[in-house]
Amino acid sequence: MTVFEHFRDELSRASVDLHPSELHGMLIGYLCAVKDKSGPAQRGSLFEVWMDGEVPTSIAKILEETYKQSLDSLGEFSDFDFSLMIPGDAEVITERAESVSLWCSGFLSGFGESGRQLDADDASDVKEALQDMGRIAAMSEEVPEGEENEADLNEIIEFVRISTLLIFAETDSKGAH
Repeated sequence: MTVFEHFRDELSRASVDLHPSELHGMLIGYLCAVKDKSGPAQRGSLFEVWMDGEVPTSIAKILEETYKQSLDSLGEFSDFDFSLMIPGDAEVITERAESVSLWCSGFLSGFGESGRQLDADDASDVKEALQDMGRIAAMSEEVPEGEENEADLNEIIEFVRISTLLIFAETDSKGAH
């Protein structure tokens, strides 16, 4: 069972009506935007906001583990091993494309929840990456199966992954509040 499948099953068991990719994106967006990355109490209250109430223990545990693993995989000594939590290649392309769109939507939401505002000092690459994620989040068309579409989706996934690493590095070095 993949991490995505495990998280999806736990969310379903806990009757949490959020897609695992969207929730992962929210977590990563928040992580990219905040300066104090070690405050679990602050994250706990944020998780409650995201889930409209109390967070089931099993979900809180997964979110904390994911937060710590993501922080490690986004850091400068990580070998760039960060990845999006989306369904694997065995799933239909439409579901994977929708998951990437939801991940980007979640990322932008989590970034916004941090309260961080971009200003003139921020790298234009960060602004451009966030705008591109907004365009990906707005994708709503069904994607037919096919090698060309598979290649395009893989390029989008890699673009989002690299953009996330860039955003994390740039905002972290600027001392986000």
